Amino acid sequence: MDTTLDAWEILQAVVQLGGFAPAAHKLNRSQSTISYAIGRLQEQLGVRLFEIHGRKAQLTEAGRALLADVEPHLAGFHGIEQRARVIASGGASEVRISVDSIFPDDRLFEALAAFSRSYPHARLRLRQGTFLSADTEFSLHNAQICITGLVSREILVKPILVIGMIAVARHDHPLLSIRRRLSRSDLMQHTLVSIESAASGSLKQQPRLPAQRVLPVGTIESAISAVRSGLCFGWLPKYRILSELERGDCVALPLPAGKTRDVRLNLVGRDLSVSNPEANALAELLGMSRELETI
Repeated sequence: MDTTLDAWEILQAVVQLGGFAPAAHKLNRSQSTISYAIGRLQEQLGVRLFEIHGRKAQLTEAGRALLADVEPHLAGFHGIEQRARVIASGGASEVRISVDSIFPDDRLFEALAAFSRSYPHARLRLRQGTFLSADTEFSLHNAQICITGLVSREILVKPILVIGMIAVARHDHPLLSIRRRLSRSDLMQHTLVSIESAASGSLKQQPRLPAQRVLPVGTIESAISAVRSGLCFGWLPKYRILSELERGDCVALPLPAGKTRDVRLNLVGRDLSVSNPEANALAELLGMSRELETI
């Protein structure tokens, strides 16, 4: 092989960081070393990788295609090196997963327990939250797998679960004393519990009318408790309040439309390469290969 992994890593760094100087700084090399490596790589390939636009070097079409082909191999080698370092140090490999709190706990911990039985030496790092963003979890918390309802820029996205949300109030809430279908103005006169979170870097919240009176809470459990108290009404995960609905403690609101909503959860993978069998195994246990299910 004429080219080297080091040369391709230099090319990747130049592209990701936007220039030879920042790549040299990150890789702790001189700028002349970076320039030489790129020039040498072009000679070995017989392909022009960069073209100059003003003062900026940009990838050619061929450069983009070749880098796209080589990046999975670079990621695979980095993964192998990381696993080797862990093994050499006598430690266990680690799988980091971030899960939106609307995902059913029984499914989550059943999958984690099965994973631990199969990979007893692998450490699990679990992070739970509301309105988690896979992009943020990957970049800031180094997660390898994220279960989220938010759109992601990642490619490895698999819808795994649709959760039904239902508009409910406690059985003695004033809205339920109205003997007709509820109108928009009826809802506006009462407080709505709204789940909100800034975990993804910007405020995310459940849909609501701009002028609606709102009680903001940070977790699904708090929203359920608020509705149980009679303080407010809200859209809650139906699977979490089945017993209350069966007993009649909570009652579905008679809305003309929108009484139910669906939240689709996706399993998003960042590190599901061949060199990381643990992350792949956990993704499978969480539903990566199963048909989309609704609860």
